[in-house]
Amino acid sequence: MPKKTDGETMHERILHSALEVFSDKGYSAATIKDISNRAGCNTVTIFRHFEDKMGLFLQVMERYHKFEFDAEALNLKLSYINLHNDFRVLADYFFDQIYKHIHILRIFINDGHNFEPISKYLWFIPEEMKQFVEDYLESMYPERISVSDLGMLSEMFLCYIIRTCLRINVHDRIEENSRQIAQEAKAVMPQSVDMMVELILLQVREPAIGQQ
Repeated sequence: MPKKTDGETMHERILHSALEVFSDKGYSAATIKDISNRAGCNTVTIFRHFEDKMGLFLQVMERYHKFEFDAEALNLKLSYINLHNDFRVLADYFFDQIYKHIHILRIFINDGHNFEPISKYLWFIPEEMKQFVEDYLESMYPERISVSDLGMLSEMFLCYIIRTCLRINVHDRIEENSRQIAQEAKAVMPQSVDMMVELILLQVREPAIGQQ
């Protein structure tokens, strides 16, 4: 793999610093000076890499909007027998993944609807996760949960997790408090799992004759 040049390294450092500053302060309050201080460079360096604040903001969206996770590795953690245990595994795994993207999620929520060019990137419900949960439930209860209910249940489950990620998360001193926030959030996650499992079981239809 080719080694990054100093310019490429600085470019990435500026992007990541801008991600954190836009998340902490919001687009309007964030300044190029804030970003340069976070990146450890001067403002002139930023303007060598990016035309202006809006250009930098749009490139942050382009760089960090994608959400990926290892579905194959996650599958290996699941029993496909015990719904409750499996949903605890899913909740913990998805929490960790979403929390890694907490900066971009906060930008989407706070500023996303104010900027038409980035509206295409908005993911309040990561589609990859939603589809994974739908496929899991379909495997557990083939043809016993309607297609519309599969989508609804998957979205609700992920909404619980995203809300948990954001509920304790605050703008001030996010990096200093991130470990404590994660621990506190995970402590309440089992309650969400319990509620979801109860709701899922209510949507499971009786098996058709011949499937019993």
